[in-house]
Amino acid sequence: MRWLWVLLAAIAGALAGATLLQDPGYVMVRAGDLVFESSIAAAVLTLLLISTAAFSLSFVVRRALQSLGLLGKWRVARQQSRTIGSWRRAALAVAAGDWRTAAQALDGLSIEPNRQLDRALITARHFVQSDDPQSLTALVDQISAEHPHLLAELQVSIARWQIEAGAVMDAFDRLSNLPPSTQWAGLYAWSCVSLHRWKVLAVHWQQVEKYGVLKSEIFRPQMAMLRAGKAMADSVVGHPSGKANWQDGLKGLPKRWRTDSNTLDLWATFLVQAGGEVQARELVLHVLTTSWQPALIRRLGLLCTTKPLATVIEQVTALLKKHPEDAELLLALARLLRADNQPNEARRHLMAAGNCLQTGPGPSEETEALRQLIAGELGQLALLNAR
Repeated sequence: MRWLWVLLAAIAGALAGATLLQDPGYVMVRAGDLVFESSIAAAVLTLLLISTAAFSLSFVVRRALQSLGLLGKWRVARQQSRTIGSWRRAALAVAAGDWRTAAQALDGLSIEPNRQLDRALITARHFVQSDDPQSLTALVDQISAEHPHLLAELQVSIARWQIEAGAVMDAFDRLSNLPPSTQWAGLYAWSCVSLHRWKVLAVHWQQVEKYGVLKSEIFRPQMAMLRAGKAMADSVVGHPSGKANWQDGLKGLPKRWRTDSNTLDLWATFLVQAGGEVQARELVLHVLTTSWQPALIRRLGLLCTTKPLATVIEQVTALLKKHPEDAELLLALARLLRADNQPNEARRHLMAAGNCLQTGPGPSEETEALRQLIAGELGQLALLNAR
């Protein structure tokens, strides 16, 4: 093919030369006061000579630099500078949460073996963020073929990002085929809790303990959720009817977690979602008898959907005798009374809660938020009376 182009160029040159011989024409170049004038053939020949001289000179210079090793060093330095600049741009984009720009900065870049995982993680994070499962699958397949020793860590990271993004089922399926590790055990338990697969979690809990998930700093923010999930799993397992038994779950909780308001509040949420609002009320009331926690008191007032409410109202009233100035408890009782069609009693307790806030400590964000809740409940009662 190359010889064909040479032949065509020779033919074109011969035809052009014959034409110039018949009509040579002329070229005039003016640069300031200087004027250069010649025939077209002479101008073309001059350009060819200049180009040939420039090419020869550059060839000699390149050869000289190569013999001295300077050209290779320059190329290496240029490549290193480009690589460092690309990683710097990627790092800044990651810090700003712009994973697309970070992935684009590294696209097509020659990556050192020890940085392959970093680029794969940045690219995978971008695909998860942009909800591009096809590209994500292609990336996983590429890493599996070219760098199989990096696949497990990449898959675990993808699973975490998918859980955080709400694609829990995709993460659950991905984790099902991964080798065991601390991250795998914790993420699998996290996905079980998110999917409310309590029996699966109960079976998997041995792996959670085996790989030290509860001692790992990686899952410190999820510790309350995992503890609440384990309590819920213990409440469900062993009850064929499907009804949760909170007493069994409480026995399995370590003592320090039996009074943790975040854990117990999450557990109560799981019970409600499973249709066990009565069990959630019993759990919260049981804990309040030994540990007085405002977060659980507020939760108690929201557990008012399932009737009858006479028993729980009686129990909360007994608690109120021991804590008559607790505005949170007065609000909770008022909510229960409103749900039990006792608007006058509810209003009385709401007014008492408002008075407690006025005579209590100075204003703060918490007291202001509580005041807003009390005002909202009074508004609900006003709507009921207007009907």
